[in-house]
Amino acid sequence: MHQGIEGITAFSPWPPRRFDLIHAFNRIPLGRAPFVIGFESHMPRGFGLETSHYYGVLSRMLASSRCRGIIAISNYAREIFKETHQNSPMRDILYGKLSVRYPNIELPAEAARPEPVGRAPFVVSFVGNHFARKGGCVAVRMAELALQKKLPVQVEIVSSLQVGRGVWTDPLDDHFYDRYRAALQLPNVRWHATLSNVEVHALFRRSHVSLLATFCDTFGYSAIESMIHGTPVIATRQGALPEFIVHRQNGLLLDLDTAPNGEWIHIAHPDRGSRAYESLVEGEIERMAQVAIGEIERLIERPDELYGMRRRARSDAQRLFGDQEANAYWDDLYERALTAQGVGEMRLRLETR
Repeated sequence: MHQGIEGITAFSPWPPRRFDLIHAFNRIPLGRAPFVIGFESHMPRGFGLETSHYYGVLSRMLASSRCRGIIAISNYAREIFKETHQNSPMRDILYGKLSVRYPNIELPAEAARPEPVGRAPFVVSFVGNHFARKGGCVAVRMAELALQKKLPVQVEIVSSLQVGRGVWTDPLDDHFYDRYRAALQLPNVRWHATLSNVEVHALFRRSHVSLLATFCDTFGYSAIESMIHGTPVIATRQGALPEFIVHRQNGLLLDLDTAPNGEWIHIAHPDRGSRAYESLVEGEIERMAQVAIGEIERLIERPDELYGMRRRARSDAQRLFGDQEANAYWDDLYERALTAQGVGEMRLRLETR
């Protein structure tokens, strides 16, 4: 599929193919075939184009009879969609097609252990190429604090260390990141520039917890990948993460100042090159690292609490994201979407039975 234009996608016209139904994600498919579309945050996906004629065209595609269902992957995404279209003349049609279904993942065959192999050190894993946005700076600062407190904590970093101008939440000055890159050399930090997917899952499996101290994530798919192995996630209270991570039950949540829609309030800061913004981000990194290392110290002292969190992380992941139930859901939805021809647009809602 081609994705050269914001908000839409198209199949190559050659070789000729016929589709009974298209399941799209984030981008509306061009053509005449009916479709269902999933989305992670905004739909249509046209950032900065919301008041344009083009955005109206995309919205009318969603309201048309071609569109048989609009599936948000979280309640967070659903609320953003409803906020986006609350004043639209097509609101009732669009709302009528809207439903929520979490992503699904294949569960490992082996049951999660109550604890990882080896009792010490306490392993914290971080996976994210956007090093600062995803929480890598928090991770290495946690390693520094662990050394100061003489805690047996090992921090595993998997990241290509992308920072700066190309990442929408990052301070622009590259020197801002010098202290955090230097911390990758700490004796209790191991940095992997890249790992295969199999190796990442093995890392999650042998970690006590994983870290996703993100400033902006719509869902945080790596959190699910951690939880299926019984590894609780330390995550920020933003986006969809609080929908499936419950503090001190199946994971840990770090507070972040958010807007009513769940996004970090500084996500659209007008001057990421300013010292004021650097101080803001630096302060948030320090605060989250202090809170997170305090929670880890608590878990080291209370291993039974950690074991309970690990069991619930696995069971909640299976309940919310298991692939077997999801397969039945999608098969049923596709069948009903295909037979929805001739049904009035207001009746095209595709909720699970």
